[in-house]
Amino acid sequence: MTSRRLLLLVLSVFPLIAHAERKPNILLIVADDLGWGELGCQGFSKEIPTPHIDSIFANGTRFTDGYVSAPYCSPTRAGLLTGRYQERFGHEFNPGIPVVASEPTGLPLDEVTMGQRLKSAGYATGWFGKSHLGTTPSHHPLRRGFDEFYGFLAPGGHSYISPGSGTNAILRGYDVVKEPGYLTETFAAETVSFIERKKDEPWFVYLPFNAVHAPLETLAKYEDRFTSIQNPKRRKFAALLSALDDAVGEVLGKVKELGLEEDTLVYFVSDNGGPTDVTTSGNGPLKGLKAQTSEGGIRVPFAIQWKGHLPAGKVDSRPVIQLDLLPTSLAAAGVEIDPAWKLDGVNLLPYLKGEKTEEPHNVLYWRFGQQFAIRMGDWKLVKSAADGVIDRAEPGLAKTGGAKLYNLASDIGERNDLAAANPAKVEELAALWNAWNATLIAPKWTPPGFHPEGGRIKEGKAAKSTKTQGKKSKAEVASNASRVGPWKSGDVLALDDSPSIANKGFTLGAEIETGDAPTGVILAHGGHLRGYALHVTGGKLVFSFRSDGELTTVACSEALAVGTHKIEANLSPVGRLTLKLDDKEVAEGKTPELIKKRPGEGLTVGNDGSNPVGPYSAPNAFSGKVTRATITIR
Repeated sequence: MTSRRLLLLVLSVFPLIAHAERKPNILLIVADDLGWGELGCQGFSKEIPTPHIDSIFANGTRFTDGYVSAPYCSPTRAGLLTGRYQERFGHEFNPGIPVVASEPTGLPLDEVTMGQRLKSAGYATGWFGKSHLGTTPSHHPLRRGFDEFYGFLAPGGHSYISPGSGTNAILRGYDVVKEPGYLTETFAAETVSFIERKKDEPWFVYLPFNAVHAPLETLAKYEDRFTSIQNPKRRKFAALLSALDDAVGEVLGKVKELGLEEDTLVYFVSDNGGPTDVTTSGNGPLKGLKAQTSEGGIRVPFAIQWKGHLPAGKVDSRPVIQLDLLPTSLAAAGVEIDPAWKLDGVNLLPYLKGEKTEEPHNVLYWRFGQQFAIRMGDWKLVKSAADGVIDRAEPGLAKTGGAKLYNLASDIGERNDLAAANPAKVEELAALWNAWNATLIAPKWTPPGFHPEGGRIKEGKAAKSTKTQGKKSKAEVASNASRVGPWKSGDVLALDDSPSIANKGFTLGAEIETGDAPTGVILAHGGHLRGYALHVTGGKLVFSFRSDGELTTVACSEALAVGTHKIEANLSPVGRLTLKLDDKEVAEGKTPELIKKRPGEGLTVGNDGSNPVGPYSAPNAFSGKVTRATITIR
């Protein structure tokens, strides 16, 4: 063989060798609050086309019984990034009131993330989207194994169009982004940029969208696709989901364009089931919703695709859980799992390839305050807030007494309680759950509005002082002023003492004194799901109104001058919003609906507690002085 022919042979074989030795890229896409029954590929709804997301299910394996280890946001993400049941390290709830006041809340720093493990294996790592795993510098993604971060640290109810501020700001690394654009689109664009720049090396992208979480803030180009949907809330949700699908398509399109489809392992999951009462996101035939241990809270859309390596178009009914994605990724990357890591997830690759035909898990477990669940085979023992037995996020010790038993093979909707007819099965599952529960630790914090030792705080009465990193929830503090007003800066009304505005119009009156560059909250009642706030942003007077997470704002076009002012914000019984400054109408708007339920937070004057109503970071104290404020129900 001539040297020229030998050289050509080597050159022709070299790309094949390089391709075979390349570690697979890993793309982990997480939707927020997307119900199990919402995607067209699930077979329950065709109302909102999602062709790009559906393609992951079509080109890979769709798990009909895919679960997450918690029924809401932060704990699921903690389990996802560690491969461990989050109750093992105290991350049972969304960050809230710390049991030990000196300890910051967030994913414990001694837990190792997927980013850290893959970075150690030679991967370029990028995180684009929501965190909700702690807001201190030590909890920042760039300190948890990620080379690049673009997103936000605070909870998931972030505005899609407002940049936010403080811990609610949009960040590129540590730098605040002032004009991020529409977040769903921006997160996709940042991901595409990262993949383009890292195309010649193995990369791991964690892409946790805040879509389709409330608020229902959309762009006209998406909402115009669904003019046939009459319900305005459902139409806006459809737009959120359609935008998410387009964003997923942008990322998948870049992977295909670069010829990396067979080199990229793709996951798609949601962090929990749909909050049907807030965004209309549906769970199909499943019982319950977000923050409940019924199937609707913990069973989620779940797909895995790796073209050329795993079967396409496969439907698998074996129960799996998001804890499995870390060990599966490590196995694909050629990383040997150390038993000392004590992972709860399992490597799914042999199950996906057909090398193992048994179920990956004999048993799956859940604990969420006083709610719990255990699934073994088709049997599920559960105590859920969907049954009306306990509150949706009530801290305290879960107990198996009074639990319900279902056979999911014949009763996916958990309608027929079989506990009385099968006492031996109840006893067996209860014993297994109790044994597992004994290996866990107590929660390191509890949700705002609850005492760490368990039990809901009684509003309107003096409660134990519980600090949450220097802030207090409006639901947590006791009233210090008259229920009927008038009020001034520093006045607080606990939840039960606050104005009863459900399904009613009202007028908010305020007299204030301002200096140069005024800013902050004049009066706020409620939180990021339901409520209203009168505030000054960018020097301009704004009235923000939330109903089921959807934010409506009306704002004065001119800056607020130095001096004293009389303000009147009105919500009419038909939803018209008006804002008057010194007896002159300066802004108007329309909200789709009144506040249907009592806000879950109390009223504060001169700040907004720790759970803000408007698109700003709490407590956003007013720089001026509120001398008089009133609420008149109409």
